Amino acid sequence: MPRRPIFWQLSCLLLALLARAEAADAVVFFTEPNFQGESLRVEAGARVEDLATLRRANQQPWRGSISSVRIEGAAQATVASAPRFRGERLEIAASIPDLYAQPMGGQTWDRAIAAIEVRGPTYAPPAPTYPDRGPGTVVVVPAPPPPPRVVIVEPPRPRIDRRTAERMVEHAYREVLDRPADPTGLRTYRDRLMQEGWSQQEVIQQLQRSPEARAIQPEAAIRRLYREVLGRDADPAGLAHYRAKWREGWTQGQIREDLRRSQEGRGRNVREIITRAYREVLGRDPDPAGMANYERQMREKGLTERDLRRALMSGDEYRQRQRR
Repeated sequence: MPRRPIFWQLSCLLLALLARAEAADAVVFFTEPNFQGESLRVEAGARVEDLATLRRANQQPWRGSISSVRIEGAAQATVASAPRFRGERLEIAASIPDLYAQPMGGQTWDRAIAAIEVRGPTYAPPAPTYPDRGPGTVVVVPAPPPPPRVVIVEPPRPRIDRRTAERMVEHAYREVLDRPADPTGLRTYRDRLMQEGWSQQEVIQQLQRSPEARAIQPEAAIRRLYREVLGRDADPAGLAHYRAKWREGWTQGQIREDLRRSQEGRGRNVREIITRAYREVLGRDPDPAGMANYERQMREKGLTERDLRRALMSGDEYRQRQRR
């Protein structure tokens, strides 16, 4: 049997190694839920003992920045809530679109990961075999696979039109200063977004450095957000928790959203939706039985606000109200 040319053997080997590299087992960590935002790709075999050593595009550390996790290939991950794998641990064998759903004591794993280790099946290239090996045969020894990598991927920056840029600036002002953008600030940051390629996070970071932002009293702001979102005063544990988050660089908008996504916040939001629907459709507040019924359906059966309004409009009370 004739021997295959050496270049053919090398080409096959190269293609195999490239295919293996492209399909490397890895775990990708994202800064936003549902696999959005900046991403940190950690290949099997890599370990990061302290995510504070890695910087995001906005120069903030990756520690405390992760909100969703995607598994690629046969990789698995162990994450910890404190550097050098101290604190709580979580084993991840399947993708998690929102770490807020993963409990950790009295908190959740959302933005709580401080250390990462990724594992996967070991790979050893098969030993080359050649039929009719004889004197003069050139044996090609496959190269070992490349070492595992930790790769930070910043999402691409699309071209931004004027209207989108202004909405981004308004959002940044609400996040940091909890007020609308003034005309000068709106114009300045709009131009930086459109002409200089700034990201919304860079606008937020710049506003956080402003004298106005530095003059905000964290405790007063947190107490106000508790009253706004949950309708009550902040408890000592919650106050201490969000003071620590403030020192880490959280904005007022992030704290507000975190409160809204809490179990207490979600429950209050459901009751507000039901009350609003009753007032706008039937012109009254919900009775206790109606509140309990629709609250259960929204929590357990996924009833939406539109479904709720349709149900109210199909009832006798709404029809009698229309006849008046």
